[in-house]
Amino acid sequence: MIIAVVGCTHGELNLIYSTLEKIEEENGFKVDLLICCGDFECVRYGVDNECLNVPDKYKKEENDFKDYFTGKKKAKVLTIFVGGNHEAMNVLKQLYYGGWVAPNIYFLGYSNVHNINDIRICSLSGIYKKYNFYKKYCECYPYNEISKVSAYHIRKYEIEKLKLIKERIDMVITHDWPNNIEKHGDINDLLRRKFHFQSDVYNNTLGNPHTEILLNKLKPYFWFASHLHVKYSAIYVHADKKNYTRFLALDKAESHKHFIQILNIERKDENMLRLSFDHIPKHISMTTPTGRGHYFNEDYEEVLHNMGNVPRVEVEPLLHKKSVKLKAKQELDDELSARKANRKENHPKMAAENGEPIQSGEKNKKKDPIGVSGDDGNGDDSDINGESGKNNQGYLLNDESGDEINHEELSKFLEKEEEELLEDLSMNEKKRFYLCYDVEWLAILKANHHLISVNSDKDYNMEELKYPTQEDFEFVRKKLNKLEKITLNEKDFFLVHGYNKPNYKNLGEQRHFFLNRFDFEELSIYNEFEFNFFSEEVKRLEALAEGTQCIEDTGNVGSTENAVNVGNINEQSEVCASAEN
Repeated sequence: MIIAVVGCTHGELNLIYSTLEKIEEENGFKVDLLICCGDFECVRYGVDNECLNVPDKYKKEENDFKDYFTGKKKAKVLTIFVGGNHEAMNVLKQLYYGGWVAPNIYFLGYSNVHNINDIRICSLSGIYKKYNFYKKYCECYPYNEISKVSAYHIRKYEIEKLKLIKERIDMVITHDWPNNIEKHGDINDLLRRKFHFQSDVYNNTLGNPHTEILLNKLKPYFWFASHLHVKYSAIYVHADKKNYTRFLALDKAESHKHFIQILNIERKDENMLRLSFDHIPKHISMTTPTGRGHYFNEDYEEVLHNMGNVPRVEVEPLLHKKSVKLKAKQELDDELSARKANRKENHPKMAAENGEPIQSGEKNKKKDPIGVSGDDGNGDDSDINGESGKNNQGYLLNDESGDEINHEELSKFLEKEEEELLEDLSMNEKKRFYLCYDVEWLAILKANHHLISVNSDKDYNMEELKYPTQEDFEFVRKKLNKLEKITLNEKDFFLVHGYNKPNYKNLGEQRHFFLNRFDFEELSIYNEFEFNFFSEEVKRLEALAEGTQCIEDTGNVGSTENAVNVGNINEQSEVCASAEN
């Protein structure tokens, strides 16, 4: 799966998507997933701008996101993002557990775990400030200058939930850096570019100390962040000397900044991810002795190259299987065409398409434009043109004795290969858009959601969180089995709420969809005034999205009669049926 990682977005979606499109055109591949590491700034209209903590000199009346919200433009690639320290908090707060903010654009929530193509992604929004870490979420609309800052500060409750994770995590996405991560890269180069970091580095205060704990516990393969507006990579070798984490931070989205990185990540086996370079054009990958220098971070991989005592993922470029299949099929078709032409000259009664007699055992089948082959991905052409005269499946292709080709057997073989390839291509096309729930994470929520529910009088930051019981897992699986599922590598995955019809104009309804799916109570982080405001806001945003009237930027709030009716959620817009395998 080819992934694009972007640093601080700052509402520059047009720049990001146009850059992606240019990269795809120049290099001949398609990006499957876009990860934005915070400061997304999903400003839909004026009130959102008022809730955004940005200095006045950087504020815009509207940014690029509005066009994607209203439907004038659409994200061509699945885009996921975490919250940073410059966000419209009235928007993200309504999607505490995550949700769609526009078609194909998904907020990952305050803390969460999702599955995409069997890659497990852990996310955490916000930044760390010690003085708010143990406080409850007390900020609400309308925000003042203090509350719209503290609203995006990470709380202990989010960290404690993530600490409960036991199963393998492949990626972590945060906005700020884990503490001390800067010491595992070229820190001298970092300080040359960002000299004002010296005090924080010296005092060990540059990053988040609690995500440093998560780094050591979860041991992910990749960790992506932004916040500090600098591109920086590091290799964090864990204490067991068997695991390491690739850390990558990127600059803000701005012309002539290093704000985007393309990665090709493949699952090598059940417990290993592999960083592939198959997406790099050959003329680029061969520009340096290692084949990496000009396209990928040379310092980022050079450390791995010298880590002889640490088992690591292979990073050398390999010949892609599909390329081999295409080449093998083309050679096979050329060989068959040549032999058919030769046999027609010597045997006039052979098969032809224009009314000529058809030889027994040969099917009148047109050549398929999609290249297929039965090779095993090793790129060995001897399977087709070798001395044995047979391909790797044992079918006769080039018999020097002059005996006839077994066309019936060969046609069956090609038909089977074609069906398998088309099925594979179809699945690949579908997989790249699949954002799915994570079973363990939902079980963790089931075991601990009551602490932050509206009927709880406890301080969720002070309570000891519990790992889910077997009953919690069974409950979650029972709920998930009612939903549409996909199967990848013999595993079942379930699409997130509102996947097919995201109600991005009504964020409260999205939240209630999720809560109702798993029998969770409403969250305690909202007050009645906010519910009334959110309800009135829905009418404004529907008018904005439909273009039926001009939206006035006013802070007036509707009555309680307009509050979101939780009991009358339109379940028809949700995916509730299980798909057949």
